Amino acid sequence: MIPGTVHTADAFFGGAMLNYFRETQEARTATPGRRIYNYASTGVILVVMALVFAGLVPLWIFWIAFPVSLVLDAFLTRKWIREDALRDYRAGQPQ
Repeated sequence: MIPGTVHTADAFFGGAMLNYFRETQEARTATPGRRIYNYASTGVILVVMALVFAGLVPLWIFWIAFPVSLVLDAFLTRKWIREDALRDYRAGQPQ
């Protein structure tokens, strides 16, 4: 490979990841309800972390709450991306 150049596969996969990140961010902020969900889920995790740090809640509660939050976020984001893509596809179809 020539120094200073980007291999085609690297450029493709890097571009694909950037598209994925952009699409997930757009899906998460597309509606007021989705933004509220994101703020609420972030708030819950931060509160649980603060309570664990203060010693008011056992650490195992954080180890349950955090992965549940991640899985729920991933599931909902993928659902929202599919819904948005289907809506955009149908909007482009002639009636």
